[in-house]
Amino acid sequence: MSSTSKRAYGQFCPVARALDLVGDRWTLLIARDLILGPKRYTDLRKGLPGIASDLLTARLRGLEAAGFVQRRTLPPPAPATVYELTERGWSLARVVETLGRFGLPYVGDAVFDEGATVDRLVLALIPCFQEDAVPGLDETYELELAGQAFRVAVKAGAVEVAHGAAPGAALKLSTDPATLVGLLRREISPSEAAAAGNLAAEGADQALERFLTAFAWPPREALIAA
Repeated sequence: MSSTSKRAYGQFCPVARALDLVGDRWTLLIARDLILGPKRYTDLRKGLPGIASDLLTARLRGLEAAGFVQRRTLPPPAPATVYELTERGWSLARVVETLGRFGLPYVGDAVFDEGATVDRLVLALIPCFQEDAVPGLDETYELELAGQAFRVAVKAGAVEVAHGAAPGAALKLSTDPATLVGLLRREISPSEAAAAGNLAAEGADQALERFLTAFAWPPREALIAA
């Protein structure tokens, strides 16, 4: 991942130089998984099935050498070494968002399954955000998925997601990942999900509708056609 790497393109071009730094396989997926916060090596490995241990170690070292990732030791009572994005590394969040927007039409008929993670579903809300559908939206939501709480905040056309509760949220949703995907794809209505015991919502109906409109996924037909 250095300028002297044999894999470097050696071109006077910002795109080529960016790929010299983060174009190796798995590198941007590691950065993606750190957007929601620091993670231990074992957590990263678990969330990236298919990556070899030595390759993950190499990619993390490369990201550290490039100044995108740093290691930190958590204090007691649960001391552990975690990896996290540096200030420079956070610039990759925009890259990941743009790739997510580009890749959304190619998701096809994929469904949320056991191989997917809740973190990844929440992160997918960022590229799904449709500012034009909810102009001027300034609202915070709390999602509880698989027993985990997430904060989703929209302000000035930007979306921020993070682990944890969202006191004062306009809407609190408790559901399972597959139901959330169905709601965002408009394959099931909130009333149907609630009647089936798969959705609990606290907040105004209008807030729920704004959330579903702001983060709507294209219908399966549109995804498949793309």
